[in-house]
Amino acid sequence: MLTSAQIAMINKKAAATPDALKRDSLSNYLEGYYFVTLNTRGESPVLSSVEGTIGATGANSPHCRYTKLGLGVIESWKRMPSICSTVRVGPCEAMPEHFHGLIHLLPGNKRHLGSLISGFMAGCTHAYWDMLGIEWRRDKLSAHALALPDRDRNHTRSFRGPALFVHGYNDVEAITEEQVQIKIAYIRSQAERRLIKGRMHRCFCIERGKHSRNWSTEVAMRAVATDPFFASNTDKCLAAQRNVTARLATDERGACLDYLGFPPLMAEERKLPLICHRKDAAQFEQQKEAVMNAARNGWIIVSAFISPKEKEIKTQLMVELLPFIEIMDNGFADRYKPTGKAFYACAENRLLQISCWRYEYRKNATVSREMCLVMNELARVITQRNDDWWKALPIGNK
Repeated sequence: MLTSAQIAMINKKAAATPDALKRDSLSNYLEGYYFVTLNTRGESPVLSSVEGTIGATGANSPHCRYTKLGLGVIESWKRMPSICSTVRVGPCEAMPEHFHGLIHLLPGNKRHLGSLISGFMAGCTHAYWDMLGIEWRRDKLSAHALALPDRDRNHTRSFRGPALFVHGYNDVEAITEEQVQIKIAYIRSQAERRLIKGRMHRCFCIERGKHSRNWSTEVAMRAVATDPFFASNTDKCLAAQRNVTARLATDERGACLDYLGFPPLMAEERKLPLICHRKDAAQFEQQKEAVMNAARNGWIIVSAFISPKEKEIKTQLMVELLPFIEIMDNGFADRYKPTGKAFYACAENRLLQISCWRYEYRKNATVSREMCLVMNELARVITQRNDDWWKALPIGNK
């Protein structure tokens, strides 16, 4: 049984640990694919430098030039299967101040992911100590002879020297083969993405606390209250509005918006909302054709892209390199950047991402009905048009 002091210590450590570094209670950390991220202490750029030219191939293509320490980190990653036979390591990348790696824990593995990553981090720290000239091998033998502890009781620091990485790591489980391939592509594009971010810095700056006279907490509340489902159930409506109020981004002036990407898209007068309702499912092809024709004729499509049909249209907008505004289902973390094709769309001034929510760290969270209602209402507010516009003559031809 744990004592009250031990429980208090556990709770104190849990409260001090950022959400992104906590484990998911629903994940099986003994099997599966995991995408792991570790950050160097103080974000020190000691692992590599990013070189090359965007779009180039061959020797001048974007790549990381590893330091001796960075090479040591990569070698430590590759050695894991020799230490644990039920582990396979995939691609990895040592960026200047952080490390990404894909690891596969095979069926029958009995070592927890945390134990494996802890051993990997220890090996990296030893490489770091070698670089700093710390005689850790000799000191380790002396410590064992004198029965001295290797680390403090809470395992937050070593007595011999500084750790290379901050305590803790972020993990994302990749379940399907498609998700695994997405993670691999992300790792391999890290150098190019860093160069693009440096050249197109303004495209990836988060603008916070922006206000609009047409957007307010009252508008968000009304979007929930007028929904037929909530309108017929007062208790559920009030609960939904409380949920929205708790998540809505606000400041002393009221509800506000954050955005990232290409702001001039918001200034375009010709903007149209995209909302696919179930009642219009039989007319989806007509709606898709109207939306795409409008986009091809210079209209900016605005949507939360929640439903599969909306995502299908978003994919087509991406394929045809057409600009659009995406309403996000979460706020922006301080270090947020778009992923996949959205990253390149931002760099090419084709995308503006906008959020009405406070950021909340979460894994595999679903979007609630009330959040969908609020985001769809924001699309109408931004465009100042009804979402059934496509039922009339194709607007792109007007």
